[in-house]
Amino acid sequence: MASRILIVLAVSALGFCLLSPHNMAAKNSPVILSLGDDSYITWSEMESRTGAIVKRELGETRLTDYSVLILSNTSYASLPEAVREGLADYLGRGGSVLITGGKQSYGSGGYAGTELAELLPLRPSRDDWLPHPFGPTLILQPSHPILTGVEIPTMASFNELELNVGGVEIARYVRTQRLPHPLIAERSVGGGTILAVALDMTLTGDWKDRDRFAQNCVEYLLKRSRIEPPEKRSDLNRGAMACCAT
Repeated sequence: MASRILIVLAVSALGFCLLSPHNMAAKNSPVILSLGDDSYITWSEMESRTGAIVKRELGETRLTDYSVLILSNTSYASLPEAVREGLADYLGRGGSVLITGGKQSYGSGGYAGTELAELLPLRPSRDDWLPHPFGPTLILQPSHPILTGVEIPTMASFNELELNVGGVEIARYVRTQRLPHPLIAERSVGGGTILAVALDMTLTGDWKDRDRFAQNCVEYLLKRSRIEPPEKRSDLNRGAMACCAT
């Protein structure tokens, strides 16, 4: 008898845990897919502030299960096929994308000439990861949410990219007697948003506001995303079916 009581109590406790507000909230949390070296951002703080869940492999899940997709200095060849071929559809459904630079990104990462490159606000056309003298960063949109509480210092190494049609510059590298190069830009594609940063975020030296900038970018894209978490989407669909049935 005592053993039966213990089993009942254990099952009840398990059920309570599964139905607790914390777990229910987790089910309805936005999910971020982060591919590449994302060591430039403190994810524990981001998850605590936003309630988002971060995953680092697409696996068998669908791209449209993720509110935000992050590509951090990762080559085109290393991207899952679902990302290479499904990004346009993902953006059309309202997804958000952050792409950062480096030796394995943009043109140096094999993006030039691909359909994905045509979607980016900063379009690669060649091998573009190049060293530069340290130069000032000109802020073109100081009130942009990603720059809240952020000061961007002089920069040196970045991907030399062209502003794509429809791309809107946020910041650029400027040096006397040289053409300006866009460093940060965004573009709306379909219902979605792509934010492009030409810097390798892991190689930005003593930039004291780097983590805050990165978190601002992710939070901005979470707010822009129109993709609902899978569990929440299922709840809405069940609710709609119930309404139709009455």
